[in-house]
Amino acid sequence: MKKILYYLRLLLFIPYLVIIFLLIDNLYKTSFLSIIFFLLNLIYSFIMILTILSKKKIYQETISFNFLNIGIYTYIFMLYRITSTNSILDIINNKAYFNNNYIMLSILLIGLTTYAIFLNNEKSGN
Repeated sequence: MKKILYYLRLLLFIPYLVIIFLLIDNLYKTSFLSIIFFLLNLIYSFIMILTILSKKKIYQETISFNFLNIGIYTYIFMLYRITSTNSILDIINNKAYFNNNYIMLSILLIGLTTYAIFLNNEKSGN
């Protein structure tokens, strides 16, 4: 189960990066919160790349870390689907909806980034 979640997280990370860059056009048109959200995604992506390159066992064995990352990726995929199927006018009219999503996802990204740094500092992770 641990390996399956780890490899699923790795497989979903690449489409996640692509979708974040596809969302850039819609992110800049809504609000300042969306820019903060995008910057947090860049930091989060950088930390995730470092966790992949570190090859520490703790990242492979921590079910909650992998499960939360998969959840973030799935939520971003759904957000992209909503923005890609709606016109920019619908997105501007639903500004509160997108701002709430950006705030919630930003808090989750900060939490996961902090958790990844915490796991990196674990002595048993080598």
